[in-house]
Amino acid sequence: MIRLKPSISNYFFILFLFLPTVFGNANEPIQHMVKVFVPSLSITEQKLWQIQQRVPFKLRYRSIDSVLVSVTTTALPQFTALIRQEFARSTTTILDSQPLSKMSDVNYYVLDTSLLPDLSEHTNLVDTLDSGRVVLVRANDSDVIGLPVHFRAKLPLEILVGARAPRLIKLTFQPNIELEQIIANISPQPWRQIIQTMTLNPDVSTPGYQFLSRYALRVRRAIQHDGQPEPDSACDNSGEWIAKQFQKLGLVVGMDSFQHTRSQIGAGKIGTYTMNNIVATRPGRGPNRDQFYLLVAHYDSISSKTKGWQQQWRTMPAPGASDNASGVAILLEVARLVRNLDLDCSIRFIAFSGEELFLYGSKHYCHQIKSETADLSADQIIGVLNFDLIGHDQDGNLDIHVVYDERSQWLANAFKTVNQKYEFPLDLRLQYNPSFIYSDHSPFWEIGIPAVLLSEESSFESTESIEYIHSQADNMDKITDSLGELAVKLAVATTVELAANNNSYVPKAREKEISKLLWNVILFPNPVNLGQGESLSLDYFLSEPSKVEINLYNNNGWSIHNQTYRIGKIGGKKGRNSAFRWNGKMENGQLVAGGVYTLQLTALARSGTSETTYLPVALVR
Repeated sequence: MIRLKPSISNYFFILFLFLPTVFGNANEPIQHMVKVFVPSLSITEQKLWQIQQRVPFKLRYRSIDSVLVSVTTTALPQFTALIRQEFARSTTTILDSQPLSKMSDVNYYVLDTSLLPDLSEHTNLVDTLDSGRVVLVRANDSDVIGLPVHFRAKLPLEILVGARAPRLIKLTFQPNIELEQIIANISPQPWRQIIQTMTLNPDVSTPGYQFLSRYALRVRRAIQHDGQPEPDSACDNSGEWIAKQFQKLGLVVGMDSFQHTRSQIGAGKIGTYTMNNIVATRPGRGPNRDQFYLLVAHYDSISSKTKGWQQQWRTMPAPGASDNASGVAILLEVARLVRNLDLDCSIRFIAFSGEELFLYGSKHYCHQIKSETADLSADQIIGVLNFDLIGHDQDGNLDIHVVYDERSQWLANAFKTVNQKYEFPLDLRLQYNPSFIYSDHSPFWEIGIPAVLLSEESSFESTESIEYIHSQADNMDKITDSLGELAVKLAVATTVELAANNNSYVPKAREKEISKLLWNVILFPNPVNLGQGESLSLDYFLSEPSKVEINLYNNNGWSIHNQTYRIGKIGGKKGRNSAFRWNGKMENGQLVAGGVYTLQLTALARSGTSETTYLPVALVR
């Protein structure tokens, strides 16, 4: 681990000293995992966005007082200088360095510190984070997948910064008689019955048989490559039952299938499994019916804390009553109770699979949104409400935690306002915690969509849920009816208040700020030392798919290099584009002369909107 010193001169000295030994081949681009620590609450998304407009980096992890970013050797000095300029008391530390060509194969995880004795010899401890509560490790899925803990997560390759403006919410305390009548008639019994059915998981095709598990790998479309017997269809069975319940309520239901492959060091591929997300849509009936609120919960279960799980998961019970039949039961109850209401916005209910295996279902769904292969765009999704582990209370204090990040604070505030408006006897605790990435809200955070988690707990130190989750003890005995009743009431009331009228909005000043077609344009390095083999790179964001044309002009106005990217393809996609590279050579293979040149970048969208920016480029030979 290399710690960067405060002075800029010391920084360059240390970088010069260590580059040959640490980074090896100077021509091989290096990506660094860098931690920035600031002892305050000042690392806002807005400030990160401003820095990213000047130097390219990828945000990988964020807590209250620190961030982890991936940054190249070329961009590292400027990044460090900007951090020091913006945050006077900051410390910047290089935690790990890997060749850029291998970064797609390098996985980082954050884990509960209690797991340190259980980590395999193949796992590399990188650092401790969040005041020592979690550790950052470099490992493979197979090294950590069997760890019996709720608090484990794989770091995303990138968390979008400034991609969408944060919203505000306008809710009034005006009475809603129809909604008040629905709330008054809510009973915990239907919610409890759904949980009971899901824990037993009766076979829909064989009366009298119960699977007693919803483990995500127990699917009928499975191929075992290691000679082990193929699993049964326990998880598929539960998903099909959930889909049928939504269909009975008149919703449009579909299966969103995705494939997961498990591998093991030394053994290669050991199994391929096709899982299903259950997607049910309740169309809105107003002018904003093309805008959606998503209510999500995972339906898979696990008993990894129970002895023998790794060898017996094909047959071992995994009831998952609170984690997370309770969350799915809230989705089904909200769908039932609001089905006849006139709501402006549409509501989509999603029961994710694979959550207990590093959020595979929600990551798959969000990947489709980001790659624009889903039936919804990111701009159509106003917000996401994630219900996970919300069925148990141990101490008699009926509390629900609402976990949010910066751009989803308005959603958390909506729950707070609704709780006050309807005077629920509920201890509602709003928790700002961008580092809590252990449930299905997290992939939505990664792509810039507001999302909140509602749970019975959100703390590593909790004794209410940590003792029983992920074990066979998570059964019906753990279900607290009084908490479930309040959770359903809160979910119904907040969903209706949000979707009945589109009460969320983007402040005009912020909307104007992010309404550009072309933004966050960065040239690096600049100057470019062609004599040392450096290449010019260009990084930019598009607010919609566009045709992009890049021209480099000399002082006489002659074009010396041209590059065009097709609309919606590499270089012209919505979001971040970083395909442009130029080695300083003309068509005849000769290097251009040193000097100051002008780069012209033009984006033309399908809508006819166009934007052009000009940037000076210094070339050195």
